[in-house]
Amino acid sequence: MLLTSTLDAWNSCCKAEFEKPTQERKSATFIRVHDLDLTDDDRSRCSGDEGRSDVGSGRSGVVKRSDTLSIHGDGSGPIMSALVVVALREATDESSRWSPTGATDRILRKRANRSTGGRGVDEGVMGPWANAASGRDVLVWSSKCTRGGHGSDYPVVKSRGLIPASARNVVELVQDSSRVKEYNKMSIGREDELALTTSDGASSVHSLETKCPRLGVTGCAKVMSSKSQPPMTLKPLEFKTLYYARRLDGREDGVEIDGSAAAYVTVGRSAWENPDGTAAWSDNGSTRCEILLSVNLVRDISTQNGEEWCELTLITHAVSPGIPIFVGKQLGLVAAENYIKDIRAFFES
Repeated sequence: MLLTSTLDAWNSCCKAEFEKPTQERKSATFIRVHDLDLTDDDRSRCSGDEGRSDVGSGRSGVVKRSDTLSIHGDGSGPIMSALVVVALREATDESSRWSPTGATDRILRKRANRSTGGRGVDEGVMGPWANAASGRDVLVWSSKCTRGGHGSDYPVVKSRGLIPASARNVVELVQDSSRVKEYNKMSIGREDELALTTSDGASSVHSLETKCPRLGVTGCAKVMSSKSQPPMTLKPLEFKTLYYARRLDGREDGVEIDGSAAAYVTVGRSAWENPDGTAAWSDNGSTRCEILLSVNLVRDISTQNGEEWCELTLITHAVSPGIPIFVGKQLGLVAAENYIKDIRAFFES
């Protein structure tokens, strides 16, 4: 009953509730940038005046810095790059800030005891980095948010598991909006609203050299809208998201990869119609929710028999007003584990 009533409260309080209006939408789209490392020049190139939601002189005459920027301009490439830095910092952080679930703690303790006892660790297919996944285990952690500002009171969840497919195939699956229902049981649908990179996303995401002439970055960037219907929620949850994906260079990106194997990152953050980080309309048809950070770090793993395996690390940082943080954390832990299992099940079928 507590869970049901809490989710009902989330439906009514999560964020702005809305249905698509009949009038034409605003062309600008904004995302929060309070936790991104952007220079003043970056900010100026990204949006100009339209993205400066709180710019102005205070009593001291100091110009305030906006917490949101428009992603429609040709200069929004620095936003994509800054999001990747945050994404990789979270996904590759193996420090003690992360608290494992009980099951994950037992798995890692058993592994450590075998290693300490001189028996070695032979887990079969497994990446060479710390806390790598093995077998059918799904490792799950949570942590306090170390980035200040909006949403920092809400926890960050991390999960990790092996997928019987190449990293290339996994990133192509999660990037294709027409296929989301094939692995996400809660999805009502997802659509691409706006392509931000001008080159072909299906091919450019695999290139380390080819850059979009508009944004000056490799990979694929777009704005997506989606709806999902989690269990025990009365109304669908609706998201509008900036999505960016690219292939990683282990040395330049500071990510440990398995030899010369391929690796990719996808990063998502909620997008808004208004420069103050709010939706442009409201109604009772669905609940507009916010994702501050959604990350897929996908790394190929070398195998002796040539089988295709990769490891998927998921990061989720969601803002959910109206639901107790503890309950939201538990729901996030379950969802993070199920996401890995659902992707795995898709490639096993």
